[in-house]
Amino acid sequence: MTDMAAAEKLKLFQGMLSTCHKLFLRSYDSDFYCLGAETEEERLAEELFALSRSETGLQDTLAKGMAPLLFTNKVNMVWICAPEYQENKLHRIHALGPFFMDDFSIGAVIAGLAEAGAFHQLRSSAQTLICQLPVLSWSRIQEYALMLHYLVTGEKIHPSDLRFYGSGELSMDGSGEEAVTDTHGTYQAEQEMLRMVREGDLSLLQYIDRAAITGTIGQLAKAGDTLRQMKNAVQVSITLFSRAAIEGGLSPETAYTLCDRYFQSVENTKTLSELTAVTRTMNRDFVERVYAVRTRNLSREIESACSYMDRHLEDDLSLASLAAYAGYTEYYFSKKFKRETGMTLAEYLRKKRLEKALVMLRTTDLDVHKIAMQLQFCSQSYFTDCFRRQFGVSPLKYRKEGTL
Repeated sequence: MTDMAAAEKLKLFQGMLSTCHKLFLRSYDSDFYCLGAETEEERLAEELFALSRSETGLQDTLAKGMAPLLFTNKVNMVWICAPEYQENKLHRIHALGPFFMDDFSIGAVIAGLAEAGAFHQLRSSAQTLICQLPVLSWSRIQEYALMLHYLVTGEKIHPSDLRFYGSGELSMDGSGEEAVTDTHGTYQAEQEMLRMVREGDLSLLQYIDRAAITGTIGQLAKAGDTLRQMKNAVQVSITLFSRAAIEGGLSPETAYTLCDRYFQSVENTKTLSELTAVTRTMNRDFVERVYAVRTRNLSREIESACSYMDRHLEDDLSLASLAAYAGYTEYYFSKKFKRETGMTLAEYLRKKRLEKALVMLRTTDLDVHKIAMQLQFCSQSYFTDCFRRQFGVSPLKYRKEGTL
């Protein structure tokens, strides 16, 4: 593809993005010399980028790989940088941004820019532009990075291939006091999500894809540690979701067990891609369980038995033990369970164990055989067959690609 053809495609891509967000897509040569004409806003955005990457080694980092790189400055502005190679040499750098991954205080951002060496004129001129910058969700950032890389290289990659580079985050407002962040947008979105969990609203996943809920939670994350920041945010969500699920009718025992399970799964993740997969599973799990409780009208005994099974999927659960737990004979329990849930006991257990296998494949290093045995499948081949019939892919393909 010629430079002219590439420029036209990049221009079209930016035009498409501009229908949703104020984002700037600029191209540079291998020495970070900006190519093309500039509007006043583009010039300001470029000055912010130049100031942020100064003395960071960003250019050398980009030259060490072909995958897109997320670059974060000290005030948490983010750029997606896509390197373009010709004859195995860095030829162009395409940068999309800036944007934020979290709600921000304009005062803290301006103070951080001053600390980074921005002159008063730049801080004053850029203030209006900064207020208009979008806050993007992690899922949206991944999509934009993968699309930009494909546009530049023609190559399709996985979100786990993304690279990260930053100079940390600023947690002070420049006066020695902790910065006050305007979080009302995040708070409102959070309350809407909790309502959806509480009511078993299955549109939760679509809502979360549109919302920008990320950020730094507490002081557990080191400066620039994006994965730790997002783990903290997800763990707060897990706690809040479990409380909302209980209010929606889920048994406390099940909610607390899920809370413990997903806390461990989050801690076991090693990449943002893995964390995203666990988060989506957690979101779906809580809201679907509340939806089931609120719509299937299970009797107290059958609901209690379902909750018990959900908490003991790795145990050898027999019809006799579950019937005794519910206080029924085996025959009556089996008939009542099928009538209320629409599934036999074996079908219910298999479905729930396969759903748990999804999480284990993404968040543990256990091989498929061990997962099959741990979840009470009689053999790896039977587990693989059940998994493929349920989800349409093999366990190994799901672990490799991370999608269904």
